[in-house]
Amino acid sequence: MCEGFVQHVSSKDALAYFAQRDTPDGRFDTGVTHLDLYRTAPTGPQERHSLIKPNMQVSAIRRRGGHLESIKVRWGWSPIWSVGTMPPMTHLPLHLVMRSKVFDPIKREGRVLVAVEGWYESQAPADSQLQHSSYTTSRQSAPIFLAALAQASETALGCDGLALVTYGDLASQQQRVLALSADEALDWLEPDFGWEQAQQLAERLNSAEPHLEPAMTTQIPVNL
Repeated sequence: MCEGFVQHVSSKDALAYFAQRDTPDGRFDTGVTHLDLYRTAPTGPQERHSLIKPNMQVSAIRRRGGHLESIKVRWGWSPIWSVGTMPPMTHLPLHLVMRSKVFDPIKREGRVLVAVEGWYESQAPADSQLQHSSYTTSRQSAPIFLAALAQASETALGCDGLALVTYGDLASQQQRVLALSADEALDWLEPDFGWEQAQQLAERLNSAEPHLEPAMTTQIPVNL
């Protein structure tokens, strides 16, 4: 499960990345250089000064009125029916979103993207004082886009927040974030992109993640 992610570039800068589309079919020209947006990004995941953790503000991208726009929203969604009974939701399993009617409002209007350089995951055995932390980043210079659902009202409400969408990884038997390429990210924001298609996308990611690679593994105390 994702415990934090590195986000150096704001969503406004990520929107400029999408604006580089200039191919006839509306997809990305493989000759476009994407390094400009990420020139100041650290070369290693050990630099955690840009780490975003739950309850912090996240820069995200959504589609409104046929246009992409950037928003700021808290990582952690508290739907009205959960207030006082559950902590804010930081992750939402795809299969749960698809089958439960309580998510219908956010399913229709709440799909967003979070542009990141990479993310941290950790596991802590019950009998251990250490947790194993790994960092995943992209082989390419292009950003990674994490699929998410967000409630972001015009007038900020206490319920507002964002949850990362996850899927069941067959190999590790864990929930993993739905990490997308630029083209897949644009599909995610399309109003006519169905949830069955999202499930198919997760199944493809289960078999291979060609644009992602684990960069390092460290051990850190549980209380950090």
